Amino acid sequence: MKVISMWEHQSRRRVVILIPGTVNYFYNQTGERLAAALQALGMDTEVCTLANCPDHDFDYGFISNISEVLLAFGDEAAGLAKLRELRRRCGHVASCAIDCVQTRWYHRVHDLSTRCEADCILDLGLHDQSHFLDPWSRTPALYRFVFSGLTPEEKRALDGRRWNDAERSIPWAFIGHNTPYRVALVDHLIQTVSPQGFVYVPTLAPYTDKGSPHLNQRQFETVLRHTRYQIWCSHHAHFYMEPERFRASLLTGGVPIRIVDSRNDIPKSVPFPYLMMEAQDAGERLTSKVFSRVRGKFQNDWRALPTLAQELGRVLDLPSFVSRETLARAG
Repeated sequence: MKVISMWEHQSRRRVVILIPGTVNYFYNQTGERLAAALQALGMDTEVCTLANCPDHDFDYGFISNISEVLLAFGDEAAGLAKLRELRRRCGHVASCAIDCVQTRWYHRVHDLSTRCEADCILDLGLHDQSHFLDPWSRTPALYRFVFSGLTPEEKRALDGRRWNDAERSIPWAFIGHNTPYRVALVDHLIQTVSPQGFVYVPTLAPYTDKGSPHLNQRQFETVLRHTRYQIWCSHHAHFYMEPERFRASLLTGGVPIRIVDSRNDIPKSVPFPYLMMEAQDAGERLTSKVFSRVRGKFQNDWRALPTLAQELGRVLDLPSFVSRETLARAG
């Protein structure tokens, strides 16, 4: 006899996901990834900007970076009022971030999320940052860590891809805003790793749809598909594992390398500690000889971690109304 789950007795959950639409493509991409993961859990999702948000009720609402959503809307006070009105039409609202919690960018997300009465802030990252939160100013009760695992399409792409490393003519690539430290680091990489790296360090400027000095996602991934090691360092002094960087290398067949000031800064609980190193060790460790082995370990280690759908199910307590079979399929 087939057991009918609680999920099958109810109508499909309706979800709205707000994205900026303009300004910064990272957060549009995050919204689309959330939609793909929630669809794998059997939900009906609608991705839209705040200006185009429908007036009907939803079971869940997700805001893919509230700062950027309000900036794209053009009027912060009116945008917050519209978000509070949406909150009254949603069973639950989650504000989503992909930031280091010790920076002003996360502080801004926290402030705006509190003002729009969001139920929680989902940290879509690679490691739990709760121990870095300031209990007096950033309300740890709002914080929920969500491992930013793969969507079903990303998982199929990773499992089905066979890499042709003969096409990887770039030994290393460094892409990031121009700062004195980064320029010095690039010089060090040229001297110690290889003089044939790809370097793109535009001046600090906002991301825009047109006229931006930054690479867009397609251009970025094109570089990575021809690169062995993607190398970067943070533009602030705090430890953070940039999830978009790690996943971009994973899905293009490369190896991400995060440069840290000291290995003592790396928390013991984080994944992929072998992909973080001090600059002085890069020349010895980032060789073509070990590339395939390190990439294989990186991909296998990621496959052992939860998918994005599984993590959303865990954090949002979806197993209370989603069948175990549905969660298993989402993994």
